[in-house]
Amino acid sequence: MLKKKVASQVVLIMMMLMLAACGGNTGNADNATEEPSAGQSASPAAEETASPSPEAGAEPSFEPVTATDVTGVSVTVDKPVQKVACVVSLCVDVLAELGMKPAAIAESGVRTIASAPEFYGSEGESFPSIGGSFFEPSLEDLVTAAPDLVIGLSGVHDSLREGLNGVAPLFLGNPKSYEEAIAFLETIGELTGRTEEAAAAKKRFLDKLEAAREQAPKDKKALIIYGSDVNFSVITDSGLGGTVMKEISDYPWKVENPEDDPYGEGSVPYSLEKLLVENPDVIFVESYSYSPGTKLISEQLAESPLWSKLKAVENGQVHEVRSPIWGDGRGTRSLSIMMDEALAILYPDLY
Repeated sequence: MLKKKVASQVVLIMMMLMLAACGGNTGNADNATEEPSAGQSASPAAEETASPSPEAGAEPSFEPVTATDVTGVSVTVDKPVQKVACVVSLCVDVLAELGMKPAAIAESGVRTIASAPEFYGSEGESFPSIGGSFFEPSLEDLVTAAPDLVIGLSGVHDSLREGLNGVAPLFLGNPKSYEEAIAFLETIGELTGRTEEAAAAKKRFLDKLEAAREQAPKDKKALIIYGSDVNFSVITDSGLGGTVMKEISDYPWKVENPEDDPYGEGSVPYSLEKLLVENPDVIFVESYSYSPGTKLISEQLAESPLWSKLKAVENGQVHEVRSPIWGDGRGTRSLSIMMDEALAILYPDLY
């Protein structure tokens, strides 16, 4: 009897312990519905309430940009322009001002500005090359470059537009004054989404021009001539470089007969006899060579007795300049370099 009684008590105690344990578990389950402590994750419902905004991780939308080039053709870019192929130095000039690098360039050798220290330096020598000639760039190389935009020179590269159809839009320019060079810079800034960079470059150029305009005494008669032989031409005050030179020097050269400048380039053929009439104090020479061993224009002209009679020649003020920059660049950076170099020669005591 005693053994049975003890067994019954043991069973009773075990049942009481089991009930106590069940009660403790029930209490923990209830507590789990309370607000989580620091360091714990929120409940699924709370996470759904704090879902991210729709913009998170989404790519920014792009609004197509349309601009009209110098030929009157409306050009639209329907995606961000990141790769620009240059078949003219004007393009290289503008991209440098905008803080971009060409995807490929067509001009090479001594006529390129890309490798000039004021542009891309040695890096400019490694840009992908577009073969062919200046007048007929290689379409195959342009396609290989896979550009978002191609920039060329009106009157030279117009025929590329058909070949580039479906590859990339072609935008043509040909600034004939520094104002037009600024306008071209601003337009490319819009097409590439770099309007702030274009505005900054415009300000740099105009500030420099204004300072030179105020400081330069303009008591030196300057002249820019260019060519590849003794049949040279003069840049007049309506030519691109002339529009800058007339602001910083005495620059009397004009297009007197429109038939001498049928394309409105602001340049006219000239002779040494006519130069002696105005007799400039300083002559800047842009020599172009199309075959190895060709002499500079100043060297060819020196073979004429009339050349030695010019005031600039007598005073040692004939200066061969970097024709790729002075003549081919056409943009605000090239014009700014031209201004710096001309001022230093015209007014060495001031610059």
